[in-house]
Order: sequence, then C-alpha cells, then structure tokens
Amino acid sequence: MSPSATTVRLFTPTGWVIGTMHLPADTALLPFLNSGEAFFRMTNVSLPEQPRTIPFLALQRKAVLIVVPGEKALLGLDEHPQGVRHEVACLFSGGLVMGTLPLPKGVRVSDELMQSERFFAIEDCTLGIDASPEPIMEAEELVFVHAAEMFGVAELEPE
Repeated sequence: MSPSATTVRLFTPTGWVIGTMHLPADTALLPFLNSGEAFFRMTNVSLPEQPRTIPFLALQRKAVLIVVPGEKALLGLDEHPQGVRHEVACLFSGGLVMGTLPLPKGVRVSDELMQSERFFAIEDCTLGIDASPEPIMEAEELVFVHAAEMFGVAELEPE
C-alpha cells in the first residue's frame, strides 16, 4: 500500500512549520504521531521567516509542541461515549493551548497527563502564541498537544 499524506501546521520552538506530512498507508494522524518515529518526514515545507518553500524536511518529533491537522486529515481519535469534557490550559515555552480534553469518566486530567510522553487531542481550542512584536491568539476546532514538551497543565473548571 502506498503512504498517505496530510497537510499540517506544527508549532516548534522556532515558530510554525507548515507542510505535508507523510504517513504509512491506512494510518490516522494521532496514532502516527504517537508511533515513536524519531523524525517526521515532510514535503513542500514553509519555515518561519523564510520566503521560499523547501522540498523536504525531516523534523525531530520532540521539537513539535502542537499539531494543527489539515481539514482532510484522518484523525484517529478515541471516542469516549460516557466521557467527561475537562476545560484545560496546557503551557509551553512560547505559548499555551486552552480547550476541552475529553476523557473517560473517572479519569482525572493529572492522571492522564502527568506521566504521558504522547500527543493528545484538545478540542474547541484557543491558541496563544507569544510572538513578537504582538502575541497571536487564534481559534481551532482541534489540535494535538505533545504532553512530553509542555511544562504545565491546569484544569480550569473541574467536574
């Protein structure tokens, strides 16, 4: 089977990297992000403050703080029909993500994220990026946050 490709925006310590990420065939984005690949292969890449796109970039997994999937991405989300939605804020060097974290009933935010090295989904998000000269705020339906690279998480409205 041939690999699949999806457009993504990746927030890194140097800013937004935008391009096409290449995944194995029949693999959704979230499971791929959590597959343990050391580098993500990307093509047609735009880098911060660079006027031209570059044809190929191997981007280290641990450099990715936030992933914003493209519209047509196969996401691979876990459904929690009896779940609880937790309002959270995830803090990073350079910004924060506020939104809802769906978890199975009885699972606390701290229990889910304290030991995690994985990417996880935050829905109905506000991204706050500490960009110069002005901070940037934007809304997204869904982002994937890299738990290993955040330095704090707060539950804003516990159930």
